[in-house]
Amino acid sequence: MKKMLSNTPPQESGELLKHFSDTYFSLRTVLAGLAFAMPFVLYFYGKLRHGLDLQPSMSAYFWAAAVEAHCGAFPMRTIFVGFLFATAAALYAYKGLTPLENLLLNAAALSAAVVAIYPERLPALAEGDERLVQLYQLCPAVQDWAAHSRPPVHYIAAVTLFILLAVVAWACAKKSLQYLPPPHDRRTFERLYKSIAIAMILFPLPGIGVAYLFGVPEAKVFFIEAAGIWTFGVYWAVKGRELALSRLERDPPAAMNRAASDKEATSARPRPQSVPG
Repeated sequence: MKKMLSNTPPQESGELLKHFSDTYFSLRTVLAGLAFAMPFVLYFYGKLRHGLDLQPSMSAYFWAAAVEAHCGAFPMRTIFVGFLFATAAALYAYKGLTPLENLLLNAAALSAAVVAIYPERLPALAEGDERLVQLYQLCPAVQDWAAHSRPPVHYIAAVTLFILLAVVAWACAKKSLQYLPPPHDRRTFERLYKSIAIAMILFPLPGIGVAYLFGVPEAKVFFIEAAGIWTFGVYWAVKGRELALSRLERDPPAAMNRAASDKEATSARPRPQSVPG
């Protein structure tokens, strides 16, 4: 307990590096945790606390109003926006290993913030949608807001967010693999990152499949978004595991020396000679 309450900073370089490494690890854990938790929190908290049915999409929780609520009372709005802003802040705070990765993560952070700031665009007419009929009856001001058509900023920002993260997983994530020591296979992690990048683009397919599997096709967008967000969480979990194995943040000199030695060994390895025909 005395050590935990100490106000003395680390006195050795190894302790300082551990502190910085733990900080980065915590940030990656937060990103993964936010991604895995968001769909569950929106559904279960909305259902158990406010009696809300599963919404057609995660974005629809912004406008989800309980039957007994008055106009302007949207109990899940703060949680939905809070998750997005927390994710945006963590993405911006995380500094990529390369300038390109850092730029992409900053752009992804901006996209997540825009998704939170601009809610989903609602149609001016409910057109038989019971959810919108109830919403417009409960709060005519929302229908008036929907009547003033706006560009689909929410959807554009959401798609941009996943495309940027797919590019990070495909083009940037493997840059840290040179520090991974044997016997850990760098190619395994490279395949993982490429699979995650592909999943970031194709996540609508499993989302639709799960929606029909559970018999709620009207909520397929919710499961599509959940699949994309969970893929995002998997990326940060894998990245955390990889960097823990390489100890790049815990012991940078050793990791860099090991990478340099591997590069020299690869360069010195004789290339196979072609046999004349």
